[in-house]
Amino acid sequence: MQIYRSREVGQSYITSIGTTLIAIAHALWLMIKIRPKVILCNGPGTCVPLCVIAFFFKVLGIRWSSVFYVESIARVRKLSLSGLLLYKLHMVDQLFVQWPKLKEKHPRAHYVGCLM
Repeated sequence: MQIYRSREVGQSYITSIGTTLIAIAHALWLMIKIRPKVILCNGPGTCVPLCVIAFFFKVLGIRWSSVFYVESIARVRKLSLSGLLLYKLHMVDQLFVQWPKLKEKHPRAHYVGCLM
């Protein structure tokens, strides 16, 4: 099953608004159809629309999914844009980082060593 990308590499932020809205609509359809118990994301922006929809359902009191985000091991000093958005907006149940310094910078994150 294909998950639509919010933004292609190199795509402008202006044009990514439209593609993000399409990705969110597709994520809504997927969430209603599948009703996953767990959403495990590992970094790319393709996961953000699914997390947004899961968070939206949680706000409405419809909780189908627990959402876990694992930041890329390549992120040593700072979170990716996806990770930062999900962390700052409290959209995931747990956010895992793979470097202790990131845990220091983001106290709500979890560090349990290398995961991937």
